[in-house]
Amino acid sequence: MWNTALVVGLLLTASNGTSTPAMPSGSATIPLQELIPLYAKHQEPAPPAPPTDALVVKSQLKGRLTAEALLVEAHFEVEVLASGRWTQVRLLQLDADSYLTHVPTLEGATVGSLDGQLTLVTREPGRYAVDVTLALRPSGSGTERQVQLRFGAHVSPVPLRLEADATAFTLMEPLPTGGEDTEVYPRQGVLRVGWRNAAAPKVARQVVRPPLEPSIPEARASWVSTLEGKATVRVRYSLRVDREQELDLELPEGHRLERVLLDAIPLVPSEKEGRLRLKVAPTRFGETEATLEVVLARDLGVFHLSGRLKLALPRVSWPVATLQARAHFPAVFNYRREGGSMEQYEGTETAGLETQTPLPGKVLQFRQYLVAASAPTLELGYSVDISQSYFR
Repeated sequence: MWNTALVVGLLLTASNGTSTPAMPSGSATIPLQELIPLYAKHQEPAPPAPPTDALVVKSQLKGRLTAEALLVEAHFEVEVLASGRWTQVRLLQLDADSYLTHVPTLEGATVGSLDGQLTLVTREPGRYAVDVTLALRPSGSGTERQVQLRFGAHVSPVPLRLEADATAFTLMEPLPTGGEDTEVYPRQGVLRVGWRNAAAPKVARQVVRPPLEPSIPEARASWVSTLEGKATVRVRYSLRVDREQELDLELPEGHRLERVLLDAIPLVPSEKEGRLRLKVAPTRFGETEATLEVVLARDLGVFHLSGRLKLALPRVSWPVATLQARAHFPAVFNYRREGGSMEQYEGTETAGLETQTPLPGKVLQFRQYLVAASAPTLELGYSVDISQSYFR
């Protein structure tokens, strides 16, 4: 102990002999119980403060136009450097027409609206990823719309990648580049987007076509009879109709119905006292033509050496523009027209009801125009044909 005091005294004496104190050198031995209080009073120098509390190291903005607003998806990566105190990082300014639709939940930090700005608040250093969604609505209600987005004090302005459907919107600001995506660059730290909703395409007013007046442009008929007088009457009507309509037929006296076909499809008509009521329509949608075929049977009676035949066709409720008829009667007789509404003519026109096998007998042709509300009739006289007989 005496040695330690002597060494300290010598050092103090040496220091008083000079004007500038010199740094002592050498070593000293002191008890441990005196060293510990001295060491406790020693403090490590505090680390220097960071040059800034936080940095926004990455910013990305994506936008999509709708009819009423601009939807923005913003992504920020924030590096907080300060510790032990609260740090605020202002990212975006929120105007009166800006609405936050999604904010993230972060561990150790909070993101929300503070003093009219989108702000990250924390007291823990670290790196934070912030993804928010907001809607910017235009203030006006006219055809032209405009919105703007301002950056916060801690964010450097970056462009906005805008997605706009060219068929639904017309960009006014910035000018469209011709693609689906457009880069909107900030001007003076503000992003501005102006657009006009495309005019709704004019829907052509559906023109309701008036109902087509049902009619029969053409009818073709044929009589085929055996020598015993068993006759078959076949009538084919070309119908002009665009929707389901009723058609009435009145059968001639003495005739019985065999079958009715509409475009080769059998029909079951309602029959009462020789009157048929049919519902006819084109079998294919959009068409205006159909074919109705009516087959009748009649007993004309046995042919004699001479006599008269009274023939008739059904009366239809629709007007018939042209009627052509053909008769196939036994060839052993000569026939002459003696009356009726149909006139006889000579020609090569066919009746359109031929079969694959030619019909026997003499062929007579008749026609009538503008048949309306009446039954076409024909009266024929016949007598034995002796032109080929050797008795003449």
